[in-house]
Amino acid sequence: MKGSKTIRGLKDDTRLLTRVKLENYVFVHLGLRPCSQTTLPAELPNSKALGESIDERTYPLLKRVRAISDPLKKRAAIDAVKREMRAAFKEIAEASDQYRAHFEWVKDLGLRSLQDEVRPTVRELYLFKEREVEKRLKRLMRERKKLRRQALKRPSPDLGRVQLAYPEEFKRGWLREIGELLGYPRCCTEQYALDRGQGVSVEERAAQQIREAEQRGSVDPFAYFVGYFFPCNPDCDTAVSRGNECLESLREYAPYLGELYASVVMENLDLVRHQPEIIAEYRARATKSFTRYEH
Repeated sequence: MKGSKTIRGLKDDTRLLTRVKLENYVFVHLGLRPCSQTTLPAELPNSKALGESIDERTYPLLKRVRAISDPLKKRAAIDAVKREMRAAFKEIAEASDQYRAHFEWVKDLGLRSLQDEVRPTVRELYLFKEREVEKRLKRLMRERKKLRRQALKRPSPDLGRVQLAYPEEFKRGWLREIGELLGYPRCCTEQYALDRGQGVSVEERAAQQIREAEQRGSVDPFAYFVGYFFPCNPDCDTAVSRGNECLESLREYAPYLGELYASVVMENLDLVRHQPEIIAEYRARATKSFTRYEH
């Protein structure tokens, strides 16, 4: 009963997104996936306001960096901007009640966590229960940092901006292991890695598959059993099975959780359907914001 009351308290906490509560906290708590990942502050209810506050503090500094031509001075200026970005993240994002709520629930649910800096103003929060998962995550995070250092130290002229910034996204072994930890079907992780390696936009491919499937009839939303997951196809039996297993487990634990999850998978499906437009809008907004602070 105590556990049930704790989960109900989590459900009623407005400081976390409903999808994050279910897929990242309840799923791990109930053993429905080995590990979950939450991107902060992007997956906070007030992420837009937090992001704008951080931008207002750091974008003017980027303008100064662009004006420096001397390589050594530019490097030093970039390092200074990164320090200021980290300070802004700490004082704005980490100080927010919504950010702190995550760690309160980690403790209340008896979970383990690992936080990793992806960018000076972006963190990934991994939740899990087993120490073995923590060991594997730490190794993967070390490997990611190594890959990024190598990419920056010896950038290939053939590398695009995404490959330079996120080289781990193009390493099949790395993707395979992180996908396994996050509970993704192997076939979906393999297709994701293949697309990245061949220069195919995973987001465009997945959105197009949904459109084609909808023209044929319908799409099973339970293939999109967690957010920001791109199944190898909308009819993937393994992905649909995972989604249905999660639904039944939630219903058995507490019927109201099953009802919530049924609405969440619909949101996940819609998120993948519109992911190309969301990315384009994000890039346009970032460019507009940067331009605004240049003047």
